Amino acid sequence: MLRLFRYLVLQFEPTTACNMDCEICMRHHLKRPVTFLSFDSFKTVLDSNRFTFVSLHGWGEPLLNSELFKMINYAGSRGIITELTTNGTLIRENIDQIFESGLSEIAIGVYNRDVFLKILPQVKKLIRAKRDRGSVRPKTYLDITVYQKSLGQIPDLVCLASKTGVDAIILHRLFNVYGIDAHIQYISNKEEHTLFAEMHRLTNELGLELHLPPRHSRPCYVVKHSVFVNAEGKVTPCCFLPEFYIGNTSNLPLHKIIRSRQYNTFIKGMKKNPVCSKCRW
Repeated sequence: MLRLFRYLVLQFEPTTACNMDCEICMRHHLKRPVTFLSFDSFKTVLDSNRFTFVSLHGWGEPLLNSELFKMINYAGSRGIITELTTNGTLIRENIDQIFESGLSEIAIGVYNRDVFLKILPQVKKLIRAKRDRGSVRPKTYLDITVYQKSLGQIPDLVCLASKTGVDAIILHRLFNVYGIDAHIQYISNKEEHTLFAEMHRLTNELGLELHLPPRHSRPCYVVKHSVFVNAEGKVTPCCFLPEFYIGNTSNLPLHKIIRSRQYNTFIKGMKKNPVCSKCRW
């Protein structure tokens, strides 16, 4: 089990509340109450397991959770690398806490140029504050969702990001197996191949680090390398399965949930799962 946890990313959902209504988000499909992960629940899971990396994200905006930085600070005190994914709209008012918490990495999620332009002043403020403080943390990423409507905008987004001074670019595929909207479409394999080649060339030219999604497989990369605990403490093999529960950390330790028959049955049957069978992420 020590070896297993050394390679697993523990994903925590700080909240289901959000201050945006993005067209690509599967929150439109979910029927979940507004919930905030408590620090005590977070601490209980960390204290009973061995992880080296904790990622804070989910189907809400993490910075809306008033205990978020307490969680980050606590994880850091245990030598755990912490990553936060945010829509970027609340960076300005949380600048001091972002640095004082010891956050290791911050990813700012965008899906088109207009969205990025709205938060661009806040991203610039974050990078400026990082330089003014002489800090190497948090490492900054622009996390771009790739789909048909964003395809032609991605080079421009990368160039804009480069001018702000972010450290790296992440591209990830659209998740739309629920049919969020008919006009929200994947790009083709050929388009993806062309885009990724262009991104390698562009980021090399701009001196940016680039992270691309691996080729999709089943069991997929996400399930093999991470586990997701939602804001209610329920466990699922993947953040894209927030309503498929295999256990609850309030009554069973996470390491036992991961070793359960239900978890193993899910992994063996991913090809037939109604969501996983259609997923390209």
